[in-house]
Amino acid sequence: MIGMSSPGKPLGWRKRIGVLSPTVIETAAYDFYRLAPEGVSMCAITANVEHWSKENFKQSVLDPLVTAAKYLASRNVDYIMHCGMPVVTTRGKGFEEEIVRIITDATGLPASTSIRSAIRALVHLRIANVAVLTPYPQELHQSALTFLSASDFRVVAEHTEDVVFKRLQDVTPAQIAAAAMRLVAGAPAADGIYIPCNQWAAADAAPLIEDKLGIPVVTGAHADHWEAFRTLGIHDRIGGQGRLMLSLSDGAPRAATAARRA
Repeated sequence: MIGMSSPGKPLGWRKRIGVLSPTVIETAAYDFYRLAPEGVSMCAITANVEHWSKENFKQSVLDPLVTAAKYLASRNVDYIMHCGMPVVTTRGKGFEEEIVRIITDATGLPASTSIRSAIRALVHLRIANVAVLTPYPQELHQSALTFLSASDFRVVAEHTEDVVFKRLQDVTPAQIAAAAMRLVAGAPAADGIYIPCNQWAAADAAPLIEDKLGIPVVTGAHADHWEAFRTLGIHDRIGGQGRLMLSLSDGAPRAATAARRA
């Protein structure tokens, strides 16, 4: 069964993925254990961010980054996933690689950030003209658009639902899917859709959107997990969760191409 351990084997007997989450582990845990193949586990800690705030991100996530990464490494994880796209995009293009360097230097482990993983996923699915749907307030939403443009994507449509930080979990997959369909209705040039944030139900919305629109969707959760799995050589078939996750079982060549581009 996906995400479960075999009798007689410890949790995470194949791989353990460390997660640095900016806030509560709720939708993130639900998404992970629906997607993770047997024997792949999550070891997560939270920075307890309270609200949408660049300064709060710095105090809660960035300042204790090395300590948090070393703690996860002490739990024998194989990879560290740094979640929270605005934590990085509000600092500008190039900061995603700086975060990875800090984590890797401190722990010796492979790592990625949410926006870095998303960029690689967008390239992997050949999405050049992207429609962007976020839950962020305007300042953070604009930082995502600027970051994507600086990464050589053309943003052909964009919208934010501007969700209250501690109510993200209340937005339903159907609501997210409906917002995405409205967005793309005015953007026939879109090759695909990017829906960041692991704190709302975008992963459940992705298959609904792809079934209706016939174009690929990259969500924050899917991109984070796809990047972690492929980095660790996990290429199990993950069906029913959208094109990105299914593409893991295609093998390594396309993933390697995406990594070189990103």
